[in-house]
Amino acid sequence: MNLLPALLLLYFSAPARAAEGPRAGEPQIRVAIARNSSSLKLKTSAKIYVQEVKSGQKYLLLGDANYEVRPSAGGIAVAGQELSSPIKLLAAEGGERIRLGAHLYKGDIALLANPEGKLDIVEYLSVEDYLAGVLPAEMSPDWPLEALKAQAVASRTYALRFVNPAKAYDVSNGVEMQVYNGTTKINPRILEAVSSTRGEVLRYKGKLVMAFFHACCGGHTASSKSAWGENILKPLYGVKDPFCAPSRHSRWEYYISSHDLLKFIQSRSSTALKVKGMKIYKKDRSGRAASFRITTDKGYKTVQATDMRKHFGTYEFRSTFITSITAVKGGYQLTGRGWGHGVGMCQEGAKYMANKGRPYTRILRHYYPGAAIVDYE
Repeated sequence: MNLLPALLLLYFSAPARAAEGPRAGEPQIRVAIARNSSSLKLKTSAKIYVQEVKSGQKYLLLGDANYEVRPSAGGIAVAGQELSSPIKLLAAEGGERIRLGAHLYKGDIALLANPEGKLDIVEYLSVEDYLAGVLPAEMSPDWPLEALKAQAVASRTYALRFVNPAKAYDVSNGVEMQVYNGTTKINPRILEAVSSTRGEVLRYKGKLVMAFFHACCGGHTASSKSAWGENILKPLYGVKDPFCAPSRHSRWEYYISSHDLLKFIQSRSSTALKVKGMKIYKKDRSGRAASFRITTDKGYKTVQATDMRKHFGTYEFRSTFITSITAVKGGYQLTGRGWGHGVGMCQEGAKYMANKGRPYTRILRHYYPGAAIVDYE
């Protein structure tokens, strides 16, 4: 075994309670927890190993020092020594976990030199441990347990759809996938939701469902085709949903100035100099706007509703489920329903279904009709 000077940016820390340990044959997942770093400052308070994944060679690193890690022509330079990419950081003493900034990570950590010549940090862990870090970021631990269980099954299914050994990592840790902040704060109710549904996934005709979810549907979930143009499978066709009606997110208003609307259509190749009107041009079967028609001094400009929402911001322009557009001074007042893309499980609806005594299995069958709840194999 080789000995290197101490490193680490990712502090090793005493363990906190996490999900039950992995079982034989349990699926693993690789999560990109940081991407495109030019260099990393590494520090440890305990002995760890650096392992070259390709060769299996391990290097022992001593604690209480700071070092820089950089991508290099040969892979990754660690404490002045070049190692082949990727490398793993492994605890030499049982029980420690890695801290990156404010977040703790239970799994092994890998550093990879990516095609852009930067460093990616990837955590290797079981899907069940991953879910313990996903659920509190996607749904409040204070919500009903049956809603949390439904979220656990949906999140597990969604994550497993992306497992691909041919790629450098399976999922990222941001809103473009599922938010994952490690296992810094593990709530007992989150652990119960994960452990009581352990290994359960949604399948349709034998395949894992792309188990999308969103904050609030506003009364009807959307189909995957209307949201993204994807082929419609029965579980993502869209369903009527009265359950989220009590939610404060079920109704909203948003103002768009004529000036901002003009700038938007000009950025989409319009030569217009003035906006004269705005209306919904087409709707999908759920009632959401599929496109808008903007009347200008040069005629009409038709724009996709999803494109417009993305441009103006998905936090303010909460959904494409527009119920009215009113011309007001200097612009247009939009009234809408729901929050998010609308596909799959409505989290607010799941909450209210659970409050009414519905079990998680019924919640899932409502939002993913035709899908079977089965153990992952």
